[in-house]
Amino acid sequence: MNILFLVLFTFVQNYEIVYEGNSATFQSEFIDNQDYLSLKAITEFCDINYVLDKIQGRCILSTTDHKITLIADISLIKCDSLYLNLPFTPYFMDEDIYFPASLITRVLGINLERLIFLKKIEEIPVIDKIDLTTKGDSTFLKFSWQKPVEFDVQFSPKTTIIELDGQYNEKVELKPKGAIKSFNLLPYKTYTRLELGLVDINAYLERADEIVFYNKVTKSVQVIVLDPGHGGIDPGAVGKNGLYEKDVTLDISKILKKFIEDSLKIKVLLTRDKDQYLSLKARTSFANRNAADIFISIHCNAAPRNKMASGFETYFLSEARTNEERAVAAMENASLMFDEETKTSSDINFILYDLAQSVFLEESNNLAEAIQTNAERFLNIPARRVNQAGFYVLRGAFMPSVLVETAFISNLEEEKLLRKKDFREKIANAIFCGLRNFIKDYERRLNH
Repeated sequence: MNILFLVLFTFVQNYEIVYEGNSATFQSEFIDNQDYLSLKAITEFCDINYVLDKIQGRCILSTTDHKITLIADISLIKCDSLYLNLPFTPYFMDEDIYFPASLITRVLGINLERLIFLKKIEEIPVIDKIDLTTKGDSTFLKFSWQKPVEFDVQFSPKTTIIELDGQYNEKVELKPKGAIKSFNLLPYKTYTRLELGLVDINAYLERADEIVFYNKVTKSVQVIVLDPGHGGIDPGAVGKNGLYEKDVTLDISKILKKFIEDSLKIKVLLTRDKDQYLSLKARTSFANRNAADIFISIHCNAAPRNKMASGFETYFLSEARTNEERAVAAMENASLMFDEETKTSSDINFILYDLAQSVFLEESNNLAEAIQTNAERFLNIPARRVNQAGFYVLRGAFMPSVLVETAFISNLEEEKLLRKKDFREKIANAIFCGLRNFIKDYERRLNH
């Protein structure tokens, strides 16, 4: 093993790690302008087997189902049978391996299937007060603070979880009110978690210091959210001649947005309008937060082992039936590796839990069929079919939602087509025509 001269500073940063409801604080080492944490300490806390060859600097981390092999000073690690390049190398120090703090959740947590939450402990904002009020059919969850606190809403019509990046010390017990039938507050060192049981709720609005829960009665489509897949540090699939999926999906989404606004006069929002990274969860949350009536995620397909695979296909969220459907979902869900606090799972049963979601799944199937039918009419590439799979980006979308695979960027001919403006416009037009036909039938059903 090569001798490395590490640049160490006396600056110490504390991190809180939460695993299975338990939390612990760990001190970092500042190495080459990065925070590093002791792997031995973290693996003990998170119930991960840790074996270190101190002579070779080789470390094996394992659980019952998964294994990661890494070597100090080398950025390439092995996760089960796959290899992954890290932006920062692990280091051997004090007879232990130190791992970049920024990679703990998205590398160790995801690949070892451990739901690990890691937060840097800074000056913790204080939440002064939490109030529940009602007005008409709406229920308001109001926050008071001296310094604004960021929060994340994980919404579902039955159980909603809110995590606030601040400390709540008030001892007054909050009693359920309005649509909130149960209220559980869990204080942690660096954040506060609220678990709400809801009734007769299917939508929410998020404001700077409050959340409004209400029952949205849809009679017409008023808001459509388009989601250009990938972006920023996540390029998506890359064609052999260097075309990035993230660039194609953004351009098609912008064209489609103009078609919808000009012809249907419906408000259209993009989850991103530039080369920007968004987590999969953030995309669906954006649609829910803006009370979208329809959600469409736009992608390019890829089949690395079959360069001749081609065509347009549309997916809705349900359990995958074939290996091909599972492979496409796995490819799009790979963006989870960039997410800090998300755990992937092949089990999507949690999204099928009540009648309301089942209705959305049925309408999602209808939307997928409408788009696929028009792709067959207007595009000169194979129209594959409507498929179903467990796409993470569609989970928790409480409106008709689909994922469109516009063409195969891994196919040389289709990569050439995807580079052309007129072909992107044809794709946008095919999606638009399917969407227009769906809206006409959907609104008739809503008003029946």
